[in-house]
Amino acid sequence: MTYALRPAGTDPQDAQNGTALSSAPEDRPGSHSFVRIDPMRHILLPLALLAAAGTSPGQDAERASHGLGAAAPQISFEEQHGDFIVRQYQLGCLSQLTYLLGSGNEAAIVDPQRDVTHYEEDADALGLDIKWVILTHTNADFVAGHTELARRYDATILISGESGSLFEHDALQDGDRRPLGDVELEFWATPGHTLDSMTTLVHLPGVSPDPAYIITGDTLFIGGIGRPDLVGGEITPSVLAGRAFDTMQRFKTLPDATKILPGHGAGSLCGAHLSPETVSTVGAERATNPYLQIESRTAFISRVITGLPVAPKYFAFNVNLNRTGPPAVDWKDEMPPSLAPDEVAKRAQDGAWLIDLRGAKEYANGHISGAVNIDVRGRIDTWTGIAVPFEADLLLVGDDDLVKEAAFRFRRIGLDHLGGYLAGGMDAWKSAGQPVRRSELIDPAELAARIAAGTEPVLVDVRTPTEYEELRVGDYANLPVSDAAAFGRVLDRTQPVTFLCNSAYRSSMAVGLAERQGFENVSSLDGGLDAWLDAGLPVIGTMSEETDVSTAMAGPTTNSVPGAGSPMILPEPMEPGAVARAMMDQPQLYRIIDIRPSWQFDEYHIAGASNVAPAAVEAFILGLPAGVRAILVDRDGTTAFAVAGLLQGSAAGETHSLRAMIGGTAAYFREVELGESALRGAVGSSPMPTSAPAADSASASPAAPAPAASAKKPQSKRRSAGC
Repeated sequence: MTYALRPAGTDPQDAQNGTALSSAPEDRPGSHSFVRIDPMRHILLPLALLAAAGTSPGQDAERASHGLGAAAPQISFEEQHGDFIVRQYQLGCLSQLTYLLGSGNEAAIVDPQRDVTHYEEDADALGLDIKWVILTHTNADFVAGHTELARRYDATILISGESGSLFEHDALQDGDRRPLGDVELEFWATPGHTLDSMTTLVHLPGVSPDPAYIITGDTLFIGGIGRPDLVGGEITPSVLAGRAFDTMQRFKTLPDATKILPGHGAGSLCGAHLSPETVSTVGAERATNPYLQIESRTAFISRVITGLPVAPKYFAFNVNLNRTGPPAVDWKDEMPPSLAPDEVAKRAQDGAWLIDLRGAKEYANGHISGAVNIDVRGRIDTWTGIAVPFEADLLLVGDDDLVKEAAFRFRRIGLDHLGGYLAGGMDAWKSAGQPVRRSELIDPAELAARIAAGTEPVLVDVRTPTEYEELRVGDYANLPVSDAAAFGRVLDRTQPVTFLCNSAYRSSMAVGLAERQGFENVSSLDGGLDAWLDAGLPVIGTMSEETDVSTAMAGPTTNSVPGAGSPMILPEPMEPGAVARAMMDQPQLYRIIDIRPSWQFDEYHIAGASNVAPAAVEAFILGLPAGVRAILVDRDGTTAFAVAGLLQGSAAGETHSLRAMIGGTAAYFREVELGESALRGAVGSSPMPTSAPAADSASASPAAPAPAASAKKPQSKRRSAGC
């Protein structure tokens, strides 16, 4: 069963039909309501909300789901065995996964986020009393709600005895066990990400495999492991990486069918190479996770400590706050202090940081000089933590709704000390006669023309080096916005500079960061690389569309590349509607394999799809259960057919039926999600089913991932990772 958020003011039953109530029930501050919906309607929900808000489908998908999507917890996985229930909550904006476990009349909450109302509501609805609050380690990327839940329920906090925690807790040692109703929870010390990392093994009476689940926190992710460089002090990353190697060997002793429930998904800065899937199995990870395949300790350590992403400035603060015990928050206190324009101007002159919460176009049309544009509809919490000194005097610019949203989300990462907000927003600023600065958003065609004429500005790609290598407009400077201080060290402040990223989210942020450093003429590529690609302009890189399929496959096959003198056997084609139908009626018999670059997959993908590089497709298919049919998907269908064709004569083609989806993800979104020709070719003019058959969770394939919590349209220009 798939879950999604219920829009405020709708009854749980009516939410599926979009029927609003005449009066909304009073919600608790910081609470979010849920409704069960079928696997296809959960894809359509963001569009329904968009329409209800009077917003056109071409506008930003995150704008349409503001406050209801990535910024609110969603139930992304759930299973039941007898009276036992495990429920996984996904908080997209922090890539955070938390859990409710229940048995008998007792519940345990694992790694709770700071706003805890949804755990309370769900426990109450299930007739459970919260007995345990389990911390897999001392978290760095968010402020946990452990002390709040313990206070409200008189619950006991369980955490490793190595944590040095200063709040009241039960100090766990390796091998300790605690009861939860009829279930037994076992705790393994699994250091690597941190010294105090613990994994919870869930033993269900009479259920195979045993353990049925392991909740790994940040030790083991789907496709990756936790980074070892967040502890600080005298413990070096290499030492922790060595401990992680030992932990991985211990995980390998568990049954292949044991399900893995991690602490984060794709987009988290607590690890690298994380999959967007939120559930896996020990067997699946043994086959696909590179960190479970490395046999050499030295090689393992070298890989783990190489290419770590930048850690936001607030991580160290949150470690101390979580170790001490976070103070209680009054979630009803929604707004920071109101400030007049002259006070904001004075504070800015004294060094305050101004965060402009609006969209990139609004910001470009007029903003306070030096204000940093971090759109509230993206990952404002993470990016503010990266870009802004944590103890800075922080002032917000935007309308009241944006300010409320930002203040709420900042508390999740410990930013409780906001200095205030500009009362009346930019309208008040302009009315007060304060100076307004504008920045240019350069159209992709215009920039291309300037490049052709040799008159382009200094171009700076502010994405990560990995993104830059995969796909870029040319061999221009790559200075990630996470190290914005490099702008002043490397660039000429008097020369015109144009920043670019995937969608203009990070590049718009870079404009304000450069202005703070005294740059005189800075601009951003309108729509970013997405708009550049949509305009059909050329790109280079390891994953550009010009990449030869045979090179991308990087492995011998028995078939030739098209045009090489030997025919290639084409796979069975599937219309988008047929794929949707298959995934609804018989999901256990199909696996969607999306072979696009990870940045495209992170922006939008079909629910339940796995993101696999072309070179790894054959090994991935061979790891699927017998009888499962592989459906390859790419952007427009061309590469998927070529890769599937090349695999027809391989071992994967011998053991599994290979298909490719016609028209790629763009066609799927247009025909299935927008319903322009719903299920064309699969069911004629039949309407899309409104419900899916209930699946027996106990009989589901152990390697099958949970469906994605939400989907975004390919044309959306804002990625969940901050674009």
